[in-house]
Amino acid sequence: MNREKTSGAPVSRAVSRGKLIAVSALFLGPLIAALVWYYGLNAGNAPLGEANHAPLITPPVPLENFENPLYGDGSVSGAGLPGKWRIVHILGDDCPEACGKALYNTRQVRLAVGKDAGRVQRLIVVGSTQVAREITGNHPDAAVLKPDANGIETRILPVRQRHGLGSHDAFLVDPQGNLMMAVPLDLDPRLLLKDLKNLLRLSRIG
Repeated sequence: MNREKTSGAPVSRAVSRGKLIAVSALFLGPLIAALVWYYGLNAGNAPLGEANHAPLITPPVPLENFENPLYGDGSVSGAGLPGKWRIVHILGDDCPEACGKALYNTRQVRLAVGKDAGRVQRLIVVGSTQVAREITGNHPDAAVLKPDANGIETRILPVRQRHGLGSHDAFLVDPQGNLMMAVPLDLDPRLLLKDLKNLLRLSRIG
């Protein structure tokens, strides 16, 4: 009788251990998958079929040291950047048709995230006061910034050149102030919306 109890104990412990592992996997699995996806697997390797559509910037580029004056009062700095997801446009002194399309796309994508729209901000750097005035009228949700020798554009332009990105491509900055994704002009806005919704869903900050 004692031998039966003794032989059954290891089996019982093994079953209990297996249940613990299964429960742990149930809770930790999605978290691990999210972290792997967030930090940059290529589309072919992304977990759970949730491949990113916009290209990731790997490794992410910290943008903590910058400051741009606003058209109007105040400024936007790297120190105040964390807390939201930012879509950043770096423009020249004009905004041709392709530029207008890029701004329109990101505006509509931000609106399309619905109740999470407040978690997303757009930053637009433009060199012309007249163009800035027009953009402000058409995009009142965006912060329109002046270029500066210590501005965000000085951090982003080398990344644009290094990755061979176009002058009207935008960028996504995470709530910790890291440049982590490019937004090509020719990317279908519906795919950008999917990426942004995934990031907002996975993010516990911003």
